[in-house]
Amino acid sequence: MSKKPSITPDQAKNIAWYLQPVDLDTLLPINVGLRSAQEATMISVLGSPQLPLTTVDQPGKASPLVKKLASTLNISPLIIANGIKPSVQSLNAILTKAFMQEQAAGHDLKSVLSSAYNMLNVRYRKPPKGPPSTQISNHAWGTAIDFKIITQDFLGDTHSTIPKYIEVLLPLFNEAGWYSGISFHDTMHFEVSDGTIHQWSAEGKFKI
Repeated sequence: MSKKPSITPDQAKNIAWYLQPVDLDTLLPINVGLRSAQEATMISVLGSPQLPLTTVDQPGKASPLVKKLASTLNISPLIIANGIKPSVQSLNAILTKAFMQEQAAGHDLKSVLSSAYNMLNVRYRKPPKGPPSTQISNHAWGTAIDFKIITQDFLGDTHSTIPKYIEVLLPLFNEAGWYSGISFHDTMHFEVSDGTIHQWSAEGKFKI
């Protein structure tokens, strides 16, 4: 059994704050004008990983372009973003805004939000429910990320409520053109949307 990290009293207070359940109905509609990045889009823009994959990360199977665009950035002590450069840059801007917003409100999201180095993960999708998938996960292109609060598990389907930290992140990610996994019962998940992938491609952000 893995040992849970020791936490400070301030972190414990912030953990309790950000785990409060929020009624999803109060935030609807979400993902307005956005859709999940399609496998055909990702392959046509960023190339295909080497198939077959499994549900376990195989970094050596990333597409050649993804390998060239790979970037790592320490956004916070608990978040090391390891994706392709445009998505890492976008993520950094979103989280910087979120951390500043929460600090101004008297809370410290930065001290408790974690991603477990999971942005670039070359594998098939792992649906939170139903049969196994042979569709390529958008993590395989380094354009998706899953969040959790330290000492807690990653959350899949949270049904009609979401934790407060997702409530904080959701509008900021949508505003930046990222799609929330809430729409496919994966509360912890955010990914660069299909339209944003096309936009970044048109802007030349994937050129080496």
